[in-house]
Amino acid sequence: MDAVSSVYRLSLILSICSLPVMSHGSLLQLGTLVECWFVEEIGAKSSFPNSIAQDPALLLLRQVPYQNGEEQELPLDLGLASELKPGMFFDVRDYSRITAHPGFKQPQNPSKKPHCEINKYSPQESSVIWATHLTEDERTPAYHSSTWFCSHLQTFDHSFNVASVHRVTSGPRGADDTSPHQTSVVLNVFTRTPSLKTELKRDVLLDCGFAMDRKTGFAVEWRYQFKGSGHLVYAYNGAKDRVDMADEGTEMFFYELHSHGNASLLIRNVDMRHEGSYICTIYMPNLHAQQSIDLHVTEPPKLALNPDPLYLAPDQAHHVLCEISSYYPLDVSVSWMKRPVGNSTAEHITQSWMSGHRENPDGTFNVTSYISIKPTSGDHDTVYTCYVDHVSVGSAVRKSITLKVAGAAGPSIDDVIGLFICAFILCTTLKFFYWIFTVKVYPLVLNLTEEGKEKIN
Repeated sequence: MDAVSSVYRLSLILSICSLPVMSHGSLLQLGTLVECWFVEEIGAKSSFPNSIAQDPALLLLRQVPYQNGEEQELPLDLGLASELKPGMFFDVRDYSRITAHPGFKQPQNPSKKPHCEINKYSPQESSVIWATHLTEDERTPAYHSSTWFCSHLQTFDHSFNVASVHRVTSGPRGADDTSPHQTSVVLNVFTRTPSLKTELKRDVLLDCGFAMDRKTGFAVEWRYQFKGSGHLVYAYNGAKDRVDMADEGTEMFFYELHSHGNASLLIRNVDMRHEGSYICTIYMPNLHAQQSIDLHVTEPPKLALNPDPLYLAPDQAHHVLCEISSYYPLDVSVSWMKRPVGNSTAEHITQSWMSGHRENPDGTFNVTSYISIKPTSGDHDTVYTCYVDHVSVGSAVRKSITLKVAGAAGPSIDDVIGLFICAFILCTTLKFFYWIFTVKVYPLVLNLTEEGKEKIN
């Protein structure tokens, strides 16, 4: 499949490059030209599942100023190459201007590839109770007389996703008709947070917005999925202004929802059970589109060195421990460095050991890494540093400790001053006791002795 996709992409690029200069320039003046894939299921033989076919396609995202304004028509001499099959060019008008996001314009040297996919779409009435009877007369309109498509686009920097439901506005076409499909976007559902990270015990906002080309009832649904399982998180019927389901600790903003199409979900006090994918689905009569948002919980590691302070006797073997605690997710990478006194560069310690991971009640993990040292007097003031790499931090976190070897260095000025103070206090104390003895105790003893002699005589 990868090889086939590469061939298709190459043919698409050749198709774009073969456009006449005048036509290509005219198209870019009308809007943004986006390379895309037209994806559809192919009927299966016997009991095998359907296969997927994808063909190169082009989307012209028109910069429509307003709904009733004058729109410039496409040039007649598009000159599309034969590699682009008939019906694979889409002239898209979006009066909400959501698809006019500047992130869809190709930068000069893109570091990432955009994602664009377009499929056939079949309007149908929703079966969930919070998305039924969204019109005032509780009847849903029939859309079967039109041709529909659904597109999914992602900007070059992967920071903005939009899913759009298109209604074809051009007339009937034959199988070999090379004219573009003229479409009008009926529903846009978008997110500015396709993937986001949060730490434990924080509040996090999952961004989801929508725009419709007409005033009608709508419904919002949030679902959670993780490792094959999932559940309903929030369900709201906008036509009835009714919340059908809301998980504890979740919140929506109804004024923003009705006035600006802000269907974002606030989750308070995030813990491990919140990690996973959240699907925001917007329903309007017979139509729906959705966005998936990946929420990752990350907790940075905390470091402690043991023993601290590090005092050892010469030739005394000892373990130095780096205790790494309260991190999530599981994987960490630990390394040790040492910098001897007088050296400007540190040396890598090749031999270290690590304990098994231990899980805490809140779902975070602990692990201990340690090294064994047997210092000599020349290792005095060597600095040992533990480095920890983890997905939650941009660069490695570290913790350092300085080794002190007993008897490896003479007394410092602080030691000398301390000894002097101790000697002064000791001398003063001895003089005080000597004075007490000579002035008070000795005369008293002498008098008692003299009095004893007189009594004997």
